[in-house]
Amino acid sequence: MKLYVVLIAISLWYIDVNAQDRIFNYTYQSGVLAKGEKEIEIWATYRAGRENFYRRTDARAEVEIGLSKKLQTAFYLNYTSKATGFMADSLSAIEHDNEFSFSNEWKLKLSDPSASMIGSALYGEITIGTTEFEIEGKVILDKQIGRVTQAINLAFEPEWEWEAGIGEIAAHIEYKFEFNYGIGVDLGKGWVMGAELRNPNVYVDGYWAHSAIYAGPCVSYAGSGFWVNFTLMPQVAGLRGITSG
Repeated sequence: MKLYVVLIAISLWYIDVNAQDRIFNYTYQSGVLAKGEKEIEIWATYRAGRENFYRRTDARAEVEIGLSKKLQTAFYLNYTSKATGFMADSLSAIEHDNEFSFSNEWKLKLSDPSASMIGSALYGEITIGTTEFEIEGKVILDKQIGRVTQAINLAFEPEWEWEAGIGEIAAHIEYKFEFNYGIGVDLGKGWVMGAELRNPNVYVDGYWAHSAIYAGPCVSYAGSGFWVNFTLMPQVAGLRGITSG
C-alpha cells in the first residue's frame, strides 16, 4: 500500500506584537505585515511512507518584512534531507541526499477578507539551490465570516534541475500545479481548529507524471508574541504515480 504522511510544525516569534497570525500551514492567507513590522518563522516538515523505505525532512528559516500596508517580502534559508531505500544486486541499501537553497518571496495584498467581498493577494517566490532553480506564482483567495476562515490557493511552479547524464550535465524541467484549500474555526483564547486539503500535480515533458490528494486536520495557537501551527496530512488518493511532494 502506498502511504505518504506529512507532519508539519510551525513556530513564530513576532518582533512586533501586532504582526499577522497564520492559521494554516500549506494554505496561504491574503494578510500581510504592516510597514516596518518583522517576523521570524521556523518551519519544519517530516514525511514518511511509500512502498519502499522513505524518509524526508524539510526545514525553512524565514524573515518576513512589511514594506507597506499591502506589500511584504521574505527571505528563506532552506534545508532538505532525504533517505530512500532500494535494492541493488539483491542487497538492500539506503541512499542519502542533502541540499541547501535560498528563497526570496513577495506578497501583494489586493483586498481584505473581512472588509471586502473576498480577500485576495498575489504571491511570487524564487528559489536558488546548488542543482535547482524554481519560480513559483500563486493566487490567494480567502474569506472570513464570523469565526470561520476559508482560503484557496492556486499555484504554478516551473523547476529547473541539473542532473548528470551520459557525457554531459543536462537540465531537467518540471512544471508543478497545485491546489490548496483550508478552513478554520476560531475557538477563542487563541485556538483555531480546522482542516487542509492539498492537490500537487507534476508535469514532465508534457506528461502528467505525478498527482495525489492529501487532507487532514490542523490546529493553531496564537499567544503573546508567537504562534504555532500543526498539520497532519496523509495521502487520501493517489491519482497518478507517487507525488514528489
